[in-house]
Amino acid sequence: MVSGKYSALAGAISREQRLANISTNLANVSTVGYKKSRMSFESLLRGEQQTKVAKGINFSRVRENFTEFTEGPIRGTGNPLDIAIHGEGFFKVQSPDGTLFTRRGDFQTAQDGTLLTGNGMPVLDEGNSPILLSGTETSKISVNSIGEVATLSIDGTRNIIGKIAVYTINDTKLLKRESDTLFSLKENGQETLLQEPNLAVGNLETSNVNMTEEMALMMESTRTFETYQKVIKAYSQLGQKQDELGTIG
Repeated sequence: MVSGKYSALAGAISREQRLANISTNLANVSTVGYKKSRMSFESLLRGEQQTKVAKGINFSRVRENFTEFTEGPIRGTGNPLDIAIHGEGFFKVQSPDGTLFTRRGDFQTAQDGTLLTGNGMPVLDEGNSPILLSGTETSKISVNSIGEVATLSIDGTRNIIGKIAVYTINDTKLLKRESDTLFSLKENGQETLLQEPNLAVGNLETSNVNMTEEMALMMESTRTFETYQKVIKAYSQLGQKQDELGTIG
């Protein structure tokens, strides 16, 4: 009976972790470039271990947290510094701890003219250097579909001053989430520079979180969690009755 109680407890903890995961997704439903997080579960004991050692009791736990990198909906803004990536690819940015990757394209300029992401990270060019737009008004900046950043003179001449780098990753499972939209590359991960990426200028890629789907998952997980709680309570009550019966006579 004690084993059954611990089995229910393991299930309740796993579902509680899943609810926290879903809550994070819902909190970022409006975050530009956010990629939803998912969980998979596994049994701690399998085969003969479960039937002979655990006597059929199934202890479960979270197997892994992973990110779904499916493309989010594209929303037009008309802002020349809002850029979405069509298909595969990531922008490369500089953080205090090294280079990171993101799909977040709501760019802005710092006071010194450095091109930044919406969360304040310098955007890097093909040479891993920050892109500087110093002394240039946003209205006089143009970015084309392959990431070339140029200034526009009065006569309409384009002077290229940099190029926003876009990289593909050999295996997105090797990307580790560092914050809401930022990812670091794990060991054995390989980045490949795209020479001609497909960028949608004046557009933003919104979160790939589907609110309806997340709410359905939340309700299912809540019901499962409540069921485990009832099972734990039932085992506790049975234990109390068993103790009472053991003291008779």
